[in-house]
Amino acid sequence: MSAAGAHEARATEWYCEAYGPEPAEIGALCFRSGELGKRVCNDQDECHRVMAAERRRVFRRISERAASGDQAMVFLEGEFSSPEQLLGGGQDQEADG
Repeated sequence: MSAAGAHEARATEWYCEAYGPEPAEIGALCFRSGELGKRVCNDQDECHRVMAAERRRVFRRISERAASGDQAMVFLEGEFSSPEQLLGGGQDQEADG
């Protein structure tokens, strides 16, 4: 069994930070997995760490490309003022607010 296959999980275990509950209903369990119904992350803490790093990476790339004059990235830089706004970040705060 592959490493990804070893981490198959039901949507009720936790929701991927990038996707949330609605996509989990159709099997989108893990941002890192290329397959429906499978997880790569071992637990919710790993999901959080990986997604926080991915948000920072994407945010940094948007900033770099905006600084080089890419107009689409200039637009995105105006829309997203922090990494936490990307890839499902801040969903808990939005739900509470």
